[in-house]
Amino acid sequence: MSERLCPVCQIELKPQVHLGVTIDVCPACAGIWFDEGELTRLNQLDDAILPRIDSLYQPQVTSYDPPWERLCPNCREPLRPYNYLYTSNIRLDTCERCGGVWVDNGELEVMNRVLQDARAAEVPPEVKAQVALAEIEAEHRETIDRFSFWNGLFQFLRARPRFPI
Repeated sequence: MSERLCPVCQIELKPQVHLGVTIDVCPACAGIWFDEGELTRLNQLDDAILPRIDSLYQPQVTSYDPPWERLCPNCREPLRPYNYLYTSNIRLDTCERCGGVWVDNGELEVMNRVLQDARAAEVPPEVKAQVALAEIEAEHRETIDRFSFWNGLFQFLRARPRFPI
């Protein structure tokens, strides 16, 4: 296996094992390379591990955005930036060929906060059921009101005296 180079610093990444999952960490910028599925697997094993991993590795250099294109440490293909959870302002880099993900230093902590906020915003099933029931009741009331309106109109029209034409 060839050496894996940091997409930012272009130095060799160091393998580190967490909960049986091997990730690759840059000793200079403290960015982390996750092979396909590793980030999800770690989060499933322990949903509080992301900030702990982030705090373990501290950058030795001032963060910067290199003038060169970020390349996948695994297959050397250009990485494609994307927003984590689509709506967040966290920019991760992924390799479309091998599915790996590059996370800059400090982004795991922010990702954890975004996940916690998303979980806190989730509506409990009981509340969803109450809302659905209220919507059904409102729809039923509207149907009854429409029926009453049309029934009253037809009764009025039937009760009107008819004049010969």
